Amino acid sequence: MKTGYGGDWKPVSDYHPYVATGDFNSDGVSDFAIVVIDLSKSAQNFVLLVFNGPFGSKAASPAFVESGLDLRGQGLSFGPPRPKPYRLVVGPFESDNTAILIPRGHTYKLQGNESD
Repeated sequence: MKTGYGGDWKPVSDYHPYVATGDFNSDGVSDFAIVVIDLSKSAQNFVLLVFNGPFGSKAASPAFVESGLDLRGQGLSFGPPRPKPYRLVVGPFESDNTAILIPRGHTYKLQGNESD
């Protein structure tokens, strides 16, 4: 991601595998997702948190939480070169074994090969 790939994947110099921003729910406002580690667990300790914008000075609760994930060697991606509407993709790099975050009202559903 940081260096791009072929002609379709443009470099994202500030890419971090466990942080993504974008309009995940197509409401015209930027949202963000972050993966954190649950230190109380020794395995499957990754937790995906998604926050819907807009963001202000008040504390916000996540719109979506998915815990018990094993995201070692994996990451988040959002946007081109995928077709619109863009969706947040969670999974291994260079693989079709991914899950996609689908908007459902004010929250989301994680669907795909790993979460069905």
